[in-house]
Amino acid sequence: MSQSVRPGRGAALPVALVGAALLSTGTVGMAFADEAPKNEPKAGAIAGSTSARAAAAWAVTQLSGGNNANGDVELTADLVLGLEATNSAGLKAEAATDWLQGKAAKYVHREDGINVEHAAKLALVAAASERHKPSAFGGDLPKLLKDSVQNGRFKGGKSDASNQSVQALAIMALQRTEGQVPKEAIDLVMNSQCPGKGGFPAILTEKKGTGGGGTGSAGAAPASCTPDVESTAMAVQALLSQEGNSDAQAAAGLGVTWLRAQQNPKDGGFSRFGKLDKRNNTKSTALAVEALVAGNEHADANRGVAWLQSVQVRCRGDRSEWGAVGWNKAEVDKKTLLTTAYAMPALNRQPLIAISGRHSTPDTEPFVCTSKDETSDGSSTTGGTSTESSSASPEKKSPSPTESSASPTTSETADPSATATATATATATATSDTTSGTTSGSGGTTGTGTTSGTGSTGSTASDDSLARTGSSAAFPAAIGAGTLLLAGSGAMVAARKRRNGAN
Repeated sequence: MSQSVRPGRGAALPVALVGAALLSTGTVGMAFADEAPKNEPKAGAIAGSTSARAAAAWAVTQLSGGNNANGDVELTADLVLGLEATNSAGLKAEAATDWLQGKAAKYVHREDGINVEHAAKLALVAAASERHKPSAFGGDLPKLLKDSVQNGRFKGGKSDASNQSVQALAIMALQRTEGQVPKEAIDLVMNSQCPGKGGFPAILTEKKGTGGGGTGSAGAAPASCTPDVESTAMAVQALLSQEGNSDAQAAAGLGVTWLRAQQNPKDGGFSRFGKLDKRNNTKSTALAVEALVAGNEHADANRGVAWLQSVQVRCRGDRSEWGAVGWNKAEVDKKTLLTTAYAMPALNRQPLIAISGRHSTPDTEPFVCTSKDETSDGSSTTGGTSTESSSASPEKKSPSPTESSASPTTSETADPSATATATATATATATSDTTSGTTSGSGGTTGTGTTSGTGSTGSTASDDSLARTGSSAAFPAAIGAGTLLLAGSGAMVAARKRRNGAN
């Protein structure tokens, strides 16, 4: 009689163990997803990675042939840096980097010399890549930059533009690729700092003035200089990269203080000239956020990220435009691909010099809108959760820019309604995507994903209306596991009763 009991007991125990294991797995997955990412600043409690990856998911759909921005080399370079900063779309970023390498020599070299801005930007692109070397990217870019220094100024041919942002970009490129920068180049930036203000002007001058924030001899800013947010943000990032230079660190600290004073107190955005114009735009805000992150001012950086999220097309917009970041409102126009490229590093809180694609996922992550989505007029709806994914959206190309990738005009005014943040609650999950090997001709990727965890994010993040797919897997798994656990336990009890009855 005992033999008739043991088979039932033997079947019941594995069922119970399987149920317990599954229940444990589901619980751990949900707890993991609820935790804030370890690399996210605590202040402000705004998670930027979802918005950054949504921007990347939209941007790759705009690539021509899957590897370039309508043949625009500079815009493609900006997009690569943006994609690498989001730690996603690694395959597309590498394909675009390959395309850039084929265009690099002509892009960098001019009849009368090199273009410093182009050389510096491509050096950062190559440095961020998994497979490319800055010393073999259309030429030896670090050497070209070092050879271009004239009285502290990075200067190519006569036609080469030379300003604060270009100088700062070249400093960051050399620091990233070579680990050192000519001292006179640093001094020129420090001495251009507006005296008594802390900000930096767009124009670099070698003419002696009344002195700036540095101690070098390569010229100084006149007392009447006018600082601007973008030039200051670039200069601050460049100076902060010089960790062993106390003068550079001090000048950068003054620049950070000036930037904080220019931030719009109402919505956290930045305009080109700060308090002088108060017309927020994405480029100024993104660069300021990068500088604030580099300067460890995370609370103010988070407020800037929140403004960028407010001008990102979200669940209330056209499904084919989800993730795109506008110039000063959540809409797609001829500048949107450029402004999205500017925004991506800031949305993921990556200073320019720190961008690396070495840990990027191969593909973008699809996103869905969840339970409470905003309508076009900002009001909320309480319909059921949408199952439509951004990766399945019909492709809709952004109009090609008619201007170069220089900053769009700053005369545009911000849309007051653009400061409203999404109030939807999102369910964010960690996903593991595997590509199916199929890519669309426009740069979109297709693939399959497996869920590794689930949970809900806090409602304080303004990007909560965009959620990663796969959010519903762990909860049903937990329910099923509980059922198995109960069934196994019941079977064990019944087996024990039968054994006792037999005895």
